[in-house]
Amino acid sequence: MKETHVDNPFKKPFSTLQELADSVKEILDCPATIEDANHRLLAYSSHEDSTDSARIGTIMSQRVPEKVINRLWKERIIPKLMNTDAALRIPEIAEIGLRDRVAIAIRRNTEVLGYIWVLDKNERLSDSELVLLKDAAAAALPLLLKLHRQRKEKEENYQDFFWQLLTGQFKSSEDIQKKFSQLHLKMPARYAVLVFQFEEEISRKIEENISYLITTSQKITNHFMVVMRNELILIASPHPTQPDEKAFNDFISFFISEMHNRFTVDGIQGSSGTVYKDFEKAETSYQEALRVLQLKDHFPDDLAEATHYHQLGVFKYFDAIIEEKRSSHYEHPAIAALEEYDQHNKTNLLASLEIFIQQDSNVHEAAKKMFIHTNTMSYRLKRITEISQLNLKNIHEKMAVYLDLKIRQWEKQKRL
Repeated sequence: MKETHVDNPFKKPFSTLQELADSVKEILDCPATIEDANHRLLAYSSHEDSTDSARIGTIMSQRVPEKVINRLWKERIIPKLMNTDAALRIPEIAEIGLRDRVAIAIRRNTEVLGYIWVLDKNERLSDSELVLLKDAAAAALPLLLKLHRQRKEKEENYQDFFWQLLTGQFKSSEDIQKKFSQLHLKMPARYAVLVFQFEEEISRKIEENISYLITTSQKITNHFMVVMRNELILIASPHPTQPDEKAFNDFISFFISEMHNRFTVDGIQGSSGTVYKDFEKAETSYQEALRVLQLKDHFPDDLAEATHYHQLGVFKYFDAIIEEKRSSHYEHPAIAALEEYDQHNKTNLLASLEIFIQQDSNVHEAAKKMFIHTNTMSYRLKRITEISQLNLKNIHEKMAVYLDLKIRQWEKQKRL
């Protein structure tokens, strides 16, 4: 049996988190790790050869592996930790290499600043030892608060640099490199600007949840993050194991899904600008990401799957096309003919044509979209050809009429 401690051996100042982690190991006879609120490793004690793979993975990468974090959320373990002052026993989860553990949140009032994890040996920690772990969490608080303040000061300096990049304030790449060096930041080989827009203004609590999700996801490498009213902006690099576009698309999908699943935040739209190597292009990538969101807002059906700037297709050139149309006052004769026919006969051939083109000229998909039979859709296309004289096998003719229809939609929305 382990000795039961009556006095509080943690009721003294510790100079570092490492000293505290070593003390937890010595007093409780269990390997200990101390993490920040985003599961980045801050300190860890020694352990025996029999330790589990989750602990080894955490020490090797200096952060808790993503698969471990995701499973702990799925099992509702992390939410329980975040909402209790007491130490929590965590049973073995063999699939992710997690042996029996005890964990406790390090908190300032209701705010969680970090966690202490200890790996149980053959003999479980006693109730009195669990109380000692709570004392250890209290001892960690001033050290984490100091670390928290230091990080905040760094973030303020980073944010000034962030906005200088996004607003094109630097005259040369040499100036940018110099600023990276001054801030002791490593310049990534390639990056993109990601933008997420929320339905409501982002509160401090939601911002903490955002930071947690970005830091723990390990799907991208985030370099800068800023929140502005209802907008989250990131400068990030793709994960080295994935192609650029896939890495960002996967992260955007993951972020929106997990903000809903973990924190019940809905209505988020996300986008990415082009991946660049030169940081003089940061402003361009930012404007591209904003453009994606703007066009998705106007054309939600056409651009439902678009998250990356190049996925906009011809919509990238929308402004230039609109300008050309306004200067020429051109009106596509096929649209006028079908519109007149629809008005006189109470049909919807023009809408059918738009959906047909939107569904890549797939009759079956267009019929499904309009909730009609395929034969009905085929008949409508025959009538469209007869009335408008459009050649529906000619991609250039179809694209021209499709763009004119989109411009009409754009202009109509602007008048509302």
